[in-house]
Amino acid sequence: MSSDSMINPRAPGASLKSEFVAFKVNRIVEAASHLFYERGYSSCTLDNVASQLSVTKPFLYSYFRNKEAILAAICEVGISEALAVLEDVLAHQHESHRARLAEVVRKVGRIVIDRQEYVVVYQREMKHLSADDYKRILRLRHSFDHQIGTMIREGVASGEFRADIDPFIAVWIGGLISWIPTWYSPTGKRTADEVIEYLVEAALRLAGAE
Repeated sequence: MSSDSMINPRAPGASLKSEFVAFKVNRIVEAASHLFYERGYSSCTLDNVASQLSVTKPFLYSYFRNKEAILAAICEVGISEALAVLEDVLAHQHESHRARLAEVVRKVGRIVIDRQEYVVVYQREMKHLSADDYKRILRLRHSFDHQIGTMIREGVASGEFRADIDPFIAVWIGGLISWIPTWYSPTGKRTADEVIEYLVEAALRLAGAE
């Protein structure tokens, strides 16, 4: 079996076998992410990943076709989880656009902090992806930005955001979130919760919310 993305073991209808496969895939991705983060993608081999997991290299090949496929799975983790959060929040039609934007930024900011190594690997090593994987993951990122932009456009129309705000500001909001790892540290002066609330406040200002 090969896999290019993380498997959700809690997906509805997931069988015991699929949960077991998901566990193995996620373990590989987690171990590889840490090694790529610490050593760099180019300096790390599949032998290193196998050694980290105390398994054989053929074991890795039973889940991923090559090292680049593991990198693609790592790069996809954060954006896939962010899109899942966005879908969930957008479904809450009874809430204001302002409240939904704040909730998306808050939850996705938490994902970026929790998945910090994954995000750094994504930003630093995405250039090593195949053209197809690169385009696929970029489409996911564009989908996130587009849906945030639509939310902002609707918020402008409803009077919740300033009339002069361009929906393109969604790209800036996405950038604010994705660059958390460059200035946040678990050992820093500000807690994760404080950083996230600063982020929410900045995103609302960018969107022109009162």
